[in-house]
Amino acid sequence: MDLINQKFLREARFYEKIDEKYSQCLTCERKCKIAKEKVGYCQTRINIAGVIYTIVYGLIPALSFNPIEKKPLFHYHPGSTAITVGTYGCNFNCFWCQNHHISHPKESIVDLARKAKDYLSPEKVIELALTNNCQGTSISFNEPTLLFEYSLDVFKLAKKEGLYNTYVTNGYMTEEVLKELVKSGLDAMNIDIKGDGKMIKKYCKADIENVWETAILAKDLGVHIELTTLLIEDFNTNDEVTKSISERIINDLGKETPYHISRFFPHYKSHEYNLFKTTPIKYLHKTYDIAKQVGLEFVYLGNLAHSHYENTYCPRCSKLAIERPIYGLTKINLKIDGTCAHCGFPIIKTS
Repeated sequence: MDLINQKFLREARFYEKIDEKYSQCLTCERKCKIAKEKVGYCQTRINIAGVIYTIVYGLIPALSFNPIEKKPLFHYHPGSTAITVGTYGCNFNCFWCQNHHISHPKESIVDLARKAKDYLSPEKVIELALTNNCQGTSISFNEPTLLFEYSLDVFKLAKKEGLYNTYVTNGYMTEEVLKELVKSGLDAMNIDIKGDGKMIKKYCKADIENVWETAILAKDLGVHIELTTLLIEDFNTNDEVTKSISERIINDLGKETPYHISRFFPHYKSHEYNLFKTTPIKYLHKTYDIAKQVGLEFVYLGNLAHSHYENTYCPRCSKLAIERPIYGLTKINLKIDGTCAHCGFPIIKTS
């Protein structure tokens, strides 16, 4: 314990001691069995004398004030701003990671936690949110599940001030963690559906079914859900993959669930897979068409400059409901209850 800056240490909320050598983390679905003085897969959980601790509580290398559209969350409090924070580490190792400098830093996270000096308390997060005219919070940048204990405290304080709370996540959290987040004030999530089961198993070493289960349970618990797929040529651009994802969204979450399809740009270890160019736009258009043909009502294309594919059109009357420039909002044709101003069709969640 002396190796870690005490300010960033908190006992993990969910874990169990297995024997004299190992304790098991129960924060994410990896459920790492961690030996004493060792860390788990994500490097943010350590076993000290049989007790699992998070070493990143209040260790916040990334902070910004973002429009909610940047998450992306297009159907939740449009036009609002969320204070956004993130820490180090990830429980996936996607070769395409856009935030790899913090999710997979070159230094060990133990070393970073030992050397770091700046501690950001949950109280300070809310103070910054209010002084910067934010309407909500968002845990993002890296996988927010690794800030679970910190999230609970931030969310509770946010609710006292009338702020909403969001996660941008890969969805690989345990059921107990999700329920505790919702109990503490989680309102909305954007969950990555990175591809089909084979892709997730091969490149993320994870089970996609756990991600779908998180999305389904979250919706059942009243959380607003939007999904995102980063489209990578030859990895998840297959028509059948798009069709199967779209059909599952409809069957498990409902056709009204917003689905964001984002253009890939080479990052992190992409060169190891001979990926040196962005995804051709033709694949985004094709994927969009398939998702719409299957029956999804709200499909969006991201990472395209000056694109009408980020606007919201009413599924009933086809008229413009929300017009969005890049990560912003210029026009809202909605009634106060979130329905289409032209025909009354429900467009966004207002509570």
